[in-house]
Amino acid sequence: MLKTLVAIEVDLASSFAIRYACDLGNLIPMELYPVYVKAPPPEVPVTGTGWVRHTWEREIVEMGKEEIQEMLASEQESCPMLQTPRVIYGDRDHELVKIESQESFDLYVEGAPYPFNPATIQRRLHSKFYQKLACPLIWLRVLRQIHRVLVVCPDLSGARAVLPAMQKLWAGCSTPLHLALPPQEGYGGPGDALREEARKVLAALEATGCTVEVKEVADWSSGGPAPATLKEYGLVAVPLDRAVKKDHVHLNWLAQIKNPLMLVPY
Repeated sequence: MLKTLVAIEVDLASSFAIRYACDLGNLIPMELYPVYVKAPPPEVPVTGTGWVRHTWEREIVEMGKEEIQEMLASEQESCPMLQTPRVIYGDRDHELVKIESQESFDLYVEGAPYPFNPATIQRRLHSKFYQKLACPLIWLRVLRQIHRVLVVCPDLSGARAVLPAMQKLWAGCSTPLHLALPPQEGYGGPGDALREEARKVLAALEATGCTVEVKEVADWSSGGPAPATLKEYGLVAVPLDRAVKKDHVHLNWLAQIKNPLMLVPY
């Protein structure tokens, strides 16, 4: 059983994240662990000790429980894999780092950062939590039904990150996977090693009952398959270098993707 951490706030993107995680849980065996980190309001001092401060914290956590319970109520009846939400007082990034260091998760899901542009994406990925995150993450901007999944394999190093991640998550799932590869350029080049890597994972997934198909993408000039060609996919999985620069072509491409997006940092 896969363990998925779902970080939520009281906003539309988080509502998408919970609903999508539940849909995903109907395809692959997983338990969903929602967490809401409730930051102190501006009028609460950030320093101090004693019963007054503890009272504030308890009140803020209780307020957070009410907010989240209302948001999750519509999902809990139809989503048996959804666990009791955790509400924590504190700084979001700091508390998520603590959770990640103390527990092991196979997937992390949240609403996509806003605005969804290269600078925001790069800033989010370079925060302490994302630099330490040891599992793939999914960002939600919109909801899509998961009829098929695209796995983007731009090069050998990226393929060696994203393909094992998908093998772990998708083994035994009947929803089709498409592997997007650059076109073959003769024999003996780097494309051969990439295809060999893809063939190994393809065979392993097919052995578990998955349907896998290779899609050759002719134009990678923008950093990946043309966004207009991705409409049929309910998830697009992409490997991404943790040290990526904000002016990198891959971030410009990612910013155009409106599909649910799974990033596999490496």
